[in-house]
Amino acid sequence: MMRRFIFGWLILLAVLLAACQPPSRLPPVRQPTPTPERKKLVIAWIPKALNNPVFEVGRLGAVQKALELSALGQAQVEVLYVGSVASDAAEQVRVVEDVIARAVDAIAISCNDPTACIDPINRAVEAGIPVMTWDADCPQSQRFTYFGLDNIAAGKAAAEYLVKAMGTRGKVAVLTGVPGAFNLEERIRGFREGIAAYPEIEIVTTVVTNDDINQGVQALEETMQAYPDLDGWFFAGMWPLFAERGSMPVWEDAAINQGLKTVAFDALPVELELLREGYLSALIDQKNWGWGYDTIQIIYDYIIKGKTFDAFTDSGFNIITRNNVEVMIRMWETNRFNLTLPPP
Repeated sequence: MMRRFIFGWLILLAVLLAACQPPSRLPPVRQPTPTPERKKLVIAWIPKALNNPVFEVGRLGAVQKALELSALGQAQVEVLYVGSVASDAAEQVRVVEDVIARAVDAIAISCNDPTACIDPINRAVEAGIPVMTWDADCPQSQRFTYFGLDNIAAGKAAAEYLVKAMGTRGKVAVLTGVPGAFNLEERIRGFREGIAAYPEIEIVTTVVTNDDINQGVQALEETMQAYPDLDGWFFAGMWPLFAERGSMPVWEDAAINQGLKTVAFDALPVELELLREGYLSALIDQKNWGWGYDTIQIIYDYIIKGKTFDAFTDSGFNIITRNNVEVMIRMWETNRFNLTLPPP
């Protein structure tokens, strides 16, 4: 019996030893082909302020493009919409520092102040986070591109269409947002250069809104009262136009009954309606939808496809007048911003 027990153990031991031998004489096992993991791409999309409705249009464009790119399957694109509540350079710096700490994959930012944004943008780049600017640039930073319109050219176009509306003589006022914002300063510079060709037109004042609707309304009405003989306005942004109808009775009355002409930036639905009704003479459409839609595509191409970009990526701009306002309104109604605009 002991012999059978030992013999059984010897057989078991032989089997185990055979199992431990390298499988050199066995056919190779085919391993599954490795597939790259679906990359998640988190893009911090930072406007100047969350309380400015114009940036909400860009946010919708950014979300739409993220959905389209995610559907392609190469990367899951997520838009992180963050910013200071109101336009505040110091607070925007803190927002950038926060998204750096959260290790986002890229940053797209509209800078409140071109100087204040230099250090936080450079810190992001040093941390391996590519940064692009849109709408308002920070040209001295290490951002890889600025996406936006040529603000000087757009300001000159605004001057041209204001002169077409009011004539070559008269008094004009300028309305701006946050003092020092690079894009606004460039627009006003272009506007002043355009008006300089008409020596009988005087720019009597420039008023500040700090990108705030209520401040814009107050500044507009106070200026109308201070200069009752005003002939024209250039709005470097649309701030007071978001106020409820009737909020600016002096300006509204002058526009409809006294021949006051106004050219403003942007072409949002509320502005298009004011243009259609005769309160405005022309709008400079800086393609706000593209602020989000196109910037997300640029970052995707930069990170996923390794595409390079020039320091300035021109978005172009449209001029909207009563000749083409209906088509622009249709774009908003159908969410199709690639329709062809008739000439202004």
